[in-house]
Amino acid sequence: MKRITTLLLTTLLVCTYISPATAQKNDDGVLRILAIGNSFSDDGMEHLPALLESLGVKDVELARLYVGGCTLARHMEFYNKQEAAYLFYHSKAGENRWTQHNGVTMQQALAMGEWDIITMQQASGVSGLYDSYVPHLEQLIEVVSKVQPQAEIVWHMTWAYSIESQHPEFPNYDRNQQKMLDAIHQCVRNLKRDYKIKTIIPSGTAIQSLRLSEVNNPPMEFTRDGYHMDYGAGRYAAACTWYETLIKPYTRRSMMGNTLRLEMGNLHVTDQNAPYLQKAAKRAAKRPFKVRAVMVK
Repeated sequence: MKRITTLLLTTLLVCTYISPATAQKNDDGVLRILAIGNSFSDDGMEHLPALLESLGVKDVELARLYVGGCTLARHMEFYNKQEAAYLFYHSKAGENRWTQHNGVTMQQALAMGEWDIITMQQASGVSGLYDSYVPHLEQLIEVVSKVQPQAEIVWHMTWAYSIESQHPEFPNYDRNQQKMLDAIHQCVRNLKRDYKIKTIIPSGTAIQSLRLSEVNNPPMEFTRDGYHMDYGAGRYAAACTWYETLIKPYTRRSMMGNTLRLEMGNLHVTDQNAPYLQKAAKRAAKRPFKVRAVMVK
């Protein structure tokens, strides 16, 4: 597990490309996670630094490349053109807070030392349409693995839209939430088979299980607009799922019982609903395709 040196980070921020061969890397016991994503990876990761801080975890570095609504095809376009299209969010190990940098290329992010885990996802509207993955996912895995051969490629399974969502691509699934979730699950099963991806971050399963629980808030259903996660409980549940899937195996400590509470969004994280959110994340991490109502005694 590696971390970038101060000199390399400074160079990145002025957007000067450094090749992987010249990157200086120190073995410091830090787990390093990079997401190549869009607003749904923002939703999944936003509260991770705060969650780490609440748990006293200091040896995890997080980063994410963000372009809103970015498909796998667009990621490859940006890569091939070396286009500085991304907002880059970075949380250093030990600091557990996000900093934001504009105009970063995928090449620059991949050159930041050795990443242990690199996550990918499809844009939400086509996440259940497997034709949209081909050939772009294979191409993205190829270029990422060439630069970061030691990194594990992980897939972020996103969620179905709320029952009354007005997203323009919801008709891809006949405006049916269950049909959309089933399609997402099938696509994830296919990519596990076709691309040998072993680890899945099952945010979609965790959120759907919560929608069967007494803490659901229809018609928004843990979203803020019918598709993006609510700034409070939705993002918190997703962060718990990311933690339980990716970070718990390294820390050997579950996020269950964490004390992070959030007074934001339409649905705050409270002492009353936090156990539901945590339990849904833990169950999904264990069984990524199993949706079941969450009950807390």
